[in-house]
Amino acid sequence: MTAQIANSHKSLQKNELKILMVFSRLNDFKHEIYDGFMDEIEGKATVDLYIHQFSTQNAFHFEKVIKEKISQYDYFAFMLHANCPNEDFLKIINSIPTGKLILLEKRNEFIRGNYACVYQDFEQDIYEALFKAKESIMKYNTINCIIQEHYANAYFVIEGVKKFAKENKLQCNIYSEVEENTIRSKEAYLILSERYLAETLVCCQHKKMKVGEDIGIVSYNETPIKEILSGGITVVSTDHFQLGKNAADLILSGKKEHIRNQFLFIQRNSL
Repeated sequence: MTAQIANSHKSLQKNELKILMVFSRLNDFKHEIYDGFMDEIEGKATVDLYIHQFSTQNAFHFEKVIKEKISQYDYFAFMLHANCPNEDFLKIINSIPTGKLILLEKRNEFIRGNYACVYQDFEQDIYEALFKAKESIMKYNTINCIIQEHYANAYFVIEGVKKFAKENKLQCNIYSEVEENTIRSKEAYLILSERYLAETLVCCQHKKMKVGEDIGIVSYNETPIKEILSGGITVVSTDHFQLGKNAADLILSGKKEHIRNQFLFIQRNSL
């Protein structure tokens, strides 16, 4: 699945930077990244957005687009799905001069050269966020992680949770779905999907558990609704808006650095 390149500005001043942002898909979090990017750019460049769902079947089309555009843009900002790209896409991306390349959210060891990057360290981010929440988490005897089997960075998140649990002598369980017997009193839960969060809250209602007292909940990724849901859901989240701003700053400054993005712990009533 591909989309036409969308222009963010109608006119282009002479010698103005041209940037092509390439996302595999759009969601609320990627919109925040884009908004942060545009906020920092603030008219200093023309930014076009291209949505391309990476797959082996459409690698040829993607290669054709990049070859056509490689001389038209000063920078290519890629936000790749964690399980992509495959060898075909790596070859295409490696054909872009590294001076023109910036990666968003995740570094890739198979991309050569001195490129710019704003990344998340999923394992360390989770560990450090849980450490900030240590006083609240230690009210419970167990920390559980409910995470989708297909979640791209599951391994790193789970390792961060296990590291925290081991250091603090907490029992740790990993679940890939929510069931009645999964949700237990006097235990804390890190929940990595909106659906699992909803299912957990419904289960708490059925069992007459009070969130923040009988059970502790930490949700992954901030959304406006979590500020008011069940009296406020505690959140760990990368700062998506800041990620976009950091990426734009690297381009405007010409730096070829790898910057770890800010990761937030937001304490609310659910923990």
